[in-house]
Amino acid sequence: MRTLVRRHGALLWLLAALSMLVLFPRLIDMLKALEHEPVELKPGALLVSRPGRVSSAFDETVVLLLEAGPARSTWGLVLNRVRTHQNQPLPEGVDRWGGPVSTGHRTTLTLASPPPEGAQPLLTGLSWYEGSREPRLPVGSSLTFDGLSVWAPGQLEEELARGSWWVTEAHATDVFTAPGSLWVEHAARHL
Repeated sequence: MRTLVRRHGALLWLLAALSMLVLFPRLIDMLKALEHEPVELKPGALLVSRPGRVSSAFDETVVLLLEAGPARSTWGLVLNRVRTHQNQPLPEGVDRWGGPVSTGHRTTLTLASPPPEGAQPLLTGLSWYEGSREPRLPVGSSLTFDGLSVWAPGQLEEELARGSWWVTEAHATDVFTAPGSLWVEHAARHL
């Protein structure tokens, strides 16, 4: 009888252990999902690349979306690149590489109040416009980017479904955070 009880006890213990091996990772994923509620893909959202999940062009990047929507192209700027995709210095008058595409296309993010004529509001206190920084803007309140990050309709949604990006809300201060620490700060919140 004791042998039978031991066998059933061992079998029950083995079943419990196997159940935990299967259920524990799912429980962790559910808790992580609750911890970081998804943010809608809209202008002003931040995309934080997940380690090993994106192409090398976006490895360890933080992208600020300037335009987004399910029926149109989505595009934005890489906030934390200070060299081009070919590891070359940036052109004169450019602060960051926003690419990986559209070399020569300049976009400026600014804290100027009031914003320059034609600027599009993005976040509280932050707007953007196409072109280089205007000379009248105070130093340190504007950044000019060369290049863009662009996705075809539905492409970014597919990347999100594969788990390539974390999406978070952006703040104007994110734009002016030191490029070397921006990805680390945001990725650490999700790991």
